[in-house]
Amino acid sequence: MKTQSFVITGMTCANCAHQVSKSLNASDAVVEATVNLATEKAKVIMQDESGTDQIIRAVQQAGYGAIVDDKAHREKIRLAKLKSEKRLLWSFIIAALLSFPMMIGMFAMIFDLHSFMFLHDPWVQLILATPVQFIFGARFYKGAYMAIKNKSANMDVLVALGTTVAYLSSLIFGLLLAHRSAVNFESSAVIITLVLLGKNLENKAKKNTSAAIYSLQKQRAQTVHLIHVGKEIDTPVERVVENQIISVKAGESVPLDIKVISGTASFDESSLTGESVPVTKNSGEFVAEGAINLDGVITGVVIHTQEASTISQMMAAIEEAQATKPKIQKVADKISSIFVPVVLLISLVTFIITFWVTKDISVALLHTTSVLVISCPCALGLATPTAIMVATGLGAKHGILIKDANALEDSKNVSTIIFDKTGTITTGKFKLENWSGSESDFQILASIESYSNHPLAKTLSIDHTLPITNFKELAGQGVMADVNGQTYYAGNADLMMAQGIAVETSSNTSIYFATQKRLVGIATFSSEIKSDARDTIANLHKIGMKTMMLTGDNAASAELINQEVGVNTVIAKATPTQKATIVRETKNAMMVGDGINDSVALSSALVGVAMGSGSDIAMQSGDVVIVSDHALERITSLMTLSKKTVRKIHQNYFWAFIYNLIGIPLAAFGLLNPIFAGLAMSLSSVSVIISSLILGREKL
Repeated sequence: MKTQSFVITGMTCANCAHQVSKSLNASDAVVEATVNLATEKAKVIMQDESGTDQIIRAVQQAGYGAIVDDKAHREKIRLAKLKSEKRLLWSFIIAALLSFPMMIGMFAMIFDLHSFMFLHDPWVQLILATPVQFIFGARFYKGAYMAIKNKSANMDVLVALGTTVAYLSSLIFGLLLAHRSAVNFESSAVIITLVLLGKNLENKAKKNTSAAIYSLQKQRAQTVHLIHVGKEIDTPVERVVENQIISVKAGESVPLDIKVISGTASFDESSLTGESVPVTKNSGEFVAEGAINLDGVITGVVIHTQEASTISQMMAAIEEAQATKPKIQKVADKISSIFVPVVLLISLVTFIITFWVTKDISVALLHTTSVLVISCPCALGLATPTAIMVATGLGAKHGILIKDANALEDSKNVSTIIFDKTGTITTGKFKLENWSGSESDFQILASIESYSNHPLAKTLSIDHTLPITNFKELAGQGVMADVNGQTYYAGNADLMMAQGIAVETSSNTSIYFATQKRLVGIATFSSEIKSDARDTIANLHKIGMKTMMLTGDNAASAELINQEVGVNTVIAKATPTQKATIVRETKNAMMVGDGINDSVALSSALVGVAMGSGSDIAMQSGDVVIVSDHALERITSLMTLSKKTVRKIHQNYFWAFIYNLIGIPLAAFGLLNPIFAGLAMSLSSVSVIISSLILGREKL
């Protein structure tokens, strides 16, 4: 199976997205497909790559277009969008120029302005309204035809039907039968013009909801200073491959993920992690693409090409989340699927009752037109995806990469937060806490351990090591070596037991050091606790969260760490399988781990949060990846973001529903002119998008 994204062209409302989704999921080539109206994309899980053509045909059969969303088609997509936007803009401009004189004529009639009265002449209005109706309004007829052909109904059906009723009633009753009060050409023309205006405003607003991806794209370097045979050559970034050497100068953006091999500099990583404090990088340290070199000159070896770099991974994570359909969206989808047929029924009832009461068919048609025009479900379809788009962008600015949009919805329901210990609460590094022997014996121990790759051994570093002979690794126990003719053993309690040396305690954070006959000393280590661990856990307790530490380490080490951080519950010596079981059995649990050895536990939680770094985002298995240097602090930010996002979606639904609940009765009773109905319908979608954009200004 293969997952592929497609750009869908021609969608205008939630029912369009529903129709495309229905057509795709009916295809034999598709395992599962979700369609996002706000991003105008479809995420399709295909049986294999050969199904691409079938998927495009399935979309075309539904009346829309599809372009494979990959690097090879990016230029085609860009040109198609640009062409569509220009066509839509010019359609509005010309329609507005034709409609404006009719509006002047209408006001001339109302205010008895004789100089402009000729603009209200039915024949003049017919000449001006016809091209608007059938040339610039052709898109609505085409969309309506395809919807009806597929046994569905969408916004195009409402607009086409409403404006056609207004146009034909003006032509038949107003012009041909000479009932001047029935002349209403300006309504059909202005409605189409206002809908086109709304679509232009909607396109502009949608771009703002994708600001996070655009800002990441903007900060990507186009060229790199490639070091080749001792010379610096400016090279296009896409030509650089892994393991090549590049230099980055002060004031420049790091063009690719690198590992520093020489030089020291401070870097602004705020666009990637949300941290405003510069970070100093030295030889051997990782620097992510997009970080800004504030001072100094460094050289580094390229770790990832542009396609696999940090920014590419961040963009992929954001797009993945935006393509995910959250559970809260399902309610809107169900409503949208029955909304248009219900509106058509209401408009029919409106026509019958109004004609029965007034005995005036032109009035009945006017009321019917208003109902049809104001009832577009666009705002309903945009309520969730626009909020998700803005929320994922806001999260990315703070180093919170939402990979699954459902995590935004589920995080607000979390009641227990479970932390892994090593790499999550602690840094994964150790420091020497105590040495029980002499200085000379410590020098011998450090000299021997300098040959070992064990994490504890690496903590023992001295300036001058002694000559070592006969060094040997003892699997699962430690090491042995000769120094000055004496054999020494350094390792765990099992090694001491094998040598017949008794030790009082057994800890995997101690190195026992002995000769063949006696214990010389014990080096005791402690884990480095992350600087934000204590405050984060305290803040979680303040907002009513229960906390748990779940670790594979021994109980003594876990309790020692917990004396510093203070979680509610500690469970030690847990295997990966046991961790997953505990997480699964804990109601409404969020699991926070390092994303690699905790992958099973992360996937078992209601929300899995992986602590990541710029170099390993792609390896993370959580619903959310946090790449900030102060990652634990972002847990509370994630929960805040979740609550604000769900609240915003509810607000958007409220405005979408209230607009229809108020507008449809007003239109049915003739209290809303079709022109104002069209304006209200167009602005409703824009208002929902603006409401979502406000979320982007929230503080986390």
